[in-house]
Amino acid sequence: MRIRRLRWMAALCVGVFPALTVISRAAAQALPPVTLSGTYFVRGDKPFIPVGAHWIPAKAALRWPLEWNPHDIETDFQRMRDLGFNTVRLDLFWAWFEPRPGDYNPEAFRQLDYLVSLAHRYGLYLHPCLFIGGEVGEAYWDVSWRHGRHPHSDPEMLRLETNHAAELARRYAKESAILAWDLTDEPPFWIVANSTTDAMAINWTRLIAGAIRRHDSSHPIVVGTSMEDVAHGPFRPDNIRDEVDFFSVHPYTIYSPRLFPDAMLSERGSYGASFETALSGGAGRPVMVQELGVSSAQYTPERAAAFDRISLYSALAAGANGFLLWCYTDAAPGQYRSVPYLRAPHETQFGLTTWDGQDRPRATEFRKFTEIIAQMDLSGLVPAPADVAIIVPGEWAKPAGDFYRFGLSGPEILPYVSTQDGGAAAGHNPQSGAEENLWLTGSWLSTYILARRAGLKTDFPREYGNWRQRPALFVPSPLTSTESNLVHVHTDFWSQAREYVERGGFLYASLSADAAIPEMEQIFGARLEDHAPAGEVTLRVVENFGGLKPGDTFRYSAGSSPRQWAATLALRGGKVIAVDQTGRPALVAHSAGSGKTLLCSYPIESYLAGQPSAFDNDQATHRIYRAFCNWTGVRPLFETDSASVEVSGLTGADRGYAVLANHSGHSVRVLLTSSLPLKSAALVTRGGVQPLAAESHGWRLEVEPYGGAVVQWRR
Repeated sequence: MRIRRLRWMAALCVGVFPALTVISRAAAQALPPVTLSGTYFVRGDKPFIPVGAHWIPAKAALRWPLEWNPHDIETDFQRMRDLGFNTVRLDLFWAWFEPRPGDYNPEAFRQLDYLVSLAHRYGLYLHPCLFIGGEVGEAYWDVSWRHGRHPHSDPEMLRLETNHAAELARRYAKESAILAWDLTDEPPFWIVANSTTDAMAINWTRLIAGAIRRHDSSHPIVVGTSMEDVAHGPFRPDNIRDEVDFFSVHPYTIYSPRLFPDAMLSERGSYGASFETALSGGAGRPVMVQELGVSSAQYTPERAAAFDRISLYSALAAGANGFLLWCYTDAAPGQYRSVPYLRAPHETQFGLTTWDGQDRPRATEFRKFTEIIAQMDLSGLVPAPADVAIIVPGEWAKPAGDFYRFGLSGPEILPYVSTQDGGAAAGHNPQSGAEENLWLTGSWLSTYILARRAGLKTDFPREYGNWRQRPALFVPSPLTSTESNLVHVHTDFWSQAREYVERGGFLYASLSADAAIPEMEQIFGARLEDHAPAGEVTLRVVENFGGLKPGDTFRYSAGSSPRQWAATLALRGGKVIAVDQTGRPALVAHSAGSGKTLLCSYPIESYLAGQPSAFDNDQATHRIYRAFCNWTGVRPLFETDSASVEVSGLTGADRGYAVLANHSGHSVRVLLTSSLPLKSAALVTRGGVQPLAAESHGWRLEVEPYGGAVVQWRR
């Protein structure tokens, strides 16, 4: 690997390359400029959804700038157009464009000009990624002149990086074929991932985005992050939101087995793209699913295609504004003998097509999806507002070491020093709280899935955001805990929650042995009495409640950690809805002012988070959420009569779409209903729309296993 890399770097510096065929950029501009307006991208005066994949040629692979073959490249662009692409994501290798500090390679720009000309010819927008950087397997394509300096923090590296970004922006500011600039793929850069702090990520993004905007104010900017949201990485959306125009997610659930302890094609796994879209979007920017997929070297091509299909529809329902899969084609067998594919067998078969251009099942499903997307008119539409808010703690969202909202003012005679913030403020890697973050994100994910199974649209406003606008608020353990600052809400949140409930809001919370809630009696009609170890847990309903009946039971297995022990309750006006295996209160309902609350004395969402395949085999916990909303009167905009088939609306003044996603492995004939007075509904197909016959309460339609559907409605 080292010898090959040295040879490549020598080639970069010497400039010995095959002849380059150039199509003039002065050719007719076929692609209109793109803007970002609200949630969706707009070309001309029409919103559209970018669909496509990341382009890495089969035969040349990551050496395509050096093994330049215009004929093969144009063939790829033609095939990508035929697959239904309207956008292509691609790498701009840093060392190729800048082989020496401040010295730009004219051959690289001639190649990029050629790709731009192909983009116009074939109607494919380009989404370039800068500073590549890490790409495929464990590879990091370095620059020969880095000399061990940190690319996210070294002053000289930052100067050169900002100049590099500015040069690209200067040359291509007016180029309509560019969809958006991606500052880099999957930061932190892989060689410095464990030493990149929140401050480094914020400063790097601010500098690079600022350098681009010095010359280019028209193209949107994103950072192509992978799992930074669920992993609480330094490039998480809350840290970079002020510097970018939209967020990206790369929902590789199969590489997060502790958060997704299931088969790849499972109910929890199929919510990965939707969950990340909602979680990142809570930071206040639109979200693109920028990489998605699994390898046919690890899963059957048919299951890989089914995973794509359900992920696409579920993320579309959550409000995603684009879909760029990983990746266009498999690697050719000739690449197996050299890095990075030599060391990463799974990376060889992520393609929509085989290396010799044959469609895999992923391509077939993707083409169907793009044809349905093409039938949708998104003009004047926005994702419907959420029914339920799941709170994101201020401590999770804020940069590490930032004392903002700590209630401190002016100089302190007795300085406050935090033992939890000191390490991060001094430069310690913020990802050191991985266990606490897993505790939180696992509970979030369980809550999100349960709410969707209950028919409730769910989002993730931040603790200091606009959560009061939601009809209902869910605060599952550990948000109610006190053990780690990262995972719980601030103390003064509870006075705001009390006011929210008294004014007519609806609040659900779950507890563990570590819970601490001021004003608990007034909010929940119960207070903490003690805590108790838990093993096998049974919640048995003893009162009729929103569709739950006496005798209904819910069973869980708790772990050995005190984090999963029960909180024992003393009633202070609340009504017991369910008891546990010892007869203690387990679910307590209460009315406070104009609002209502439901309290669970066990961290049931955390139990499900650690249970493999927890949401398969008719998991019923969502009935508790559903009963709470039946009791409070919260009714979603759209519902289905199947827990495994979620639905969300894209809404306008008098029309819109309902997007359905079937998270089960069998075909389901569902009844779609709405709280709106609809006049008509029609199924969007690849060839147009087909009216649906109305039944007494809604419309029936079939949704295939791990599939989706789009219904057009009018009122």
